[in-house]
Amino acid sequence: MKPARPCSCAAAVAAQAAVEGIPTRYRDCTFDGFWDWWRIQHPREKVLASLAQAQALDHPQVRPTLSEDLRSKLDLILHKCGARAGGVGETAWRDLKPAQEPQGYRALVNWARADRDATDFWWVDGPAGSGRSSLAAAALKAWCDRTRSGGRFVSVRAFTLELRDTYYDSRSFLNTDFMSERDRMAPLLEAPFLVLDDFDRMDGDIRVVRAMAQLLDHRYGEQLPTLITASRWTESLQAGDRETYPLLRLDDPSLFRRLASSKRVVLRPTLERLLESVNG
Repeated sequence: MKPARPCSCAAAVAAQAAVEGIPTRYRDCTFDGFWDWWRIQHPREKVLASLAQAQALDHPQVRPTLSEDLRSKLDLILHKCGARAGGVGETAWRDLKPAQEPQGYRALVNWARADRDATDFWWVDGPAGSGRSSLAAAALKAWCDRTRSGGRFVSVRAFTLELRDTYYDSRSFLNTDFMSERDRMAPLLEAPFLVLDDFDRMDGDIRVVRAMAQLLDHRYGEQLPTLITASRWTESLQAGDRETYPLLRLDDPSLFRRLASSKRVVLRPTLERLLESVNG
């Protein structure tokens, strides 16, 4: 008798079941769906205008005023987009995606789908409504589908409030399931891939902050991939105060260095962000 061949639909169901905690709103998110949404938010006309501005910066009188690093990045994007002769006085482009996609987006997709550019921490930042949670859910699902491993999506704000209740609710008015700190932390410590959504909305209680720092230390030591989403880049948060970023209360430079070494995805079109640095 021939061995049974796993059904592809059953594999998809199993992969979906292995992913825990994704809110209903983001449960159907995929990279393809995110990209379709992104192109609507950042339409072709705006990308073409940015490419025209980047070409203007290549003028002999302007180019020397740009830093070498910025010039090389602009040159690379223009090369990848592939300018071609269009109509009278117009430039056609072979591919708009290198200018339109978020910085770091392709690296995240390649890692989740094909295990390229592996890293311990990913950091996805952008303002509210920029697609942080949708992209994180898509990455989690793609990674779990590729590896056939489990993963967990955690709202940091909700989780840290529950953790605080564990410490202070001695009569269990709120902690009705009588879970201990260890009970709550264990799934996050052990998850093969963990998404910490809205990391900068962590509760400020010092015991909660210490527990979250220990979680990051453990996952770094065990080389378990972790994706963090926040409104701003980690170094920008570190330049703030302890009220807005409770992790600063620990004065732990080692942890901050690890977070700063995260591979970053910036939810702004790559070329638009570079041009903003030119315009100041």
